[in-house]
Amino acid sequence: MTVKLVARDTPEKFRSTAEEAAQTLTALLRELAAMENKSFAQYTRLCKKGQVIEFKDGVRREFTDIQDWKEEMKRRFAALLDPHCTQKMIAQRRDCLHAEHFPSSFNCVNTGCQMIITMKSAGKAVVQLVPDKDSIPFDLSDPDVRYLVEDAKRGGHSAQCYSYFQKYRFVLKREAEEWHIDEASCDSLHGDRWRRDYYF
Repeated sequence: MTVKLVARDTPEKFRSTAEEAAQTLTALLRELAAMENKSFAQYTRLCKKGQVIEFKDGVRREFTDIQDWKEEMKRRFAALLDPHCTQKMIAQRRDCLHAEHFPSSFNCVNTGCQMIITMKSAGKAVVQLVPDKDSIPFDLSDPDVRYLVEDAKRGGHSAQCYSYFQKYRFVLKREAEEWHIDEASCDSLHGDRWRRDYYF
């Protein structure tokens, strides 16, 4: 199992609800990770080749301007995340910036991580996402990963494996029978000073 769920300071009566919250968050982060990785690859292509062509729902779109691409990505990430965030979280967001590096920090839900969940009431859960510390080989069966690894090698990097350098903490609230992210924070993998992420 790539996601190891650890309940901490959580009464037995909340264990099943805590698991449900963690599963909801895991599903969203898997989707976000895939989108971040794809976006980073497309951005790299745009910078290198000056053009990105996409086919979405049978419609061809071409991007040649980096700023236009960035604005489109902000809209897409907001469209993905907004239904899963509280209004407070959305109101405090400075910009929906994602895909700042490769691979996505949230890719750890596919390669190995711990989700440490604390739940002391039925309507609120705090979840820490802590990636495994091992080095992970790149998945070269993915064409986007192959493209980025080959690009890194052309730049003089060996690019055989990667490791994660950030962990995250999410505060989830239950609203209308669904879990929503009310706060996101990040820290270095070995740090103990959480910083609010206003760009999530």
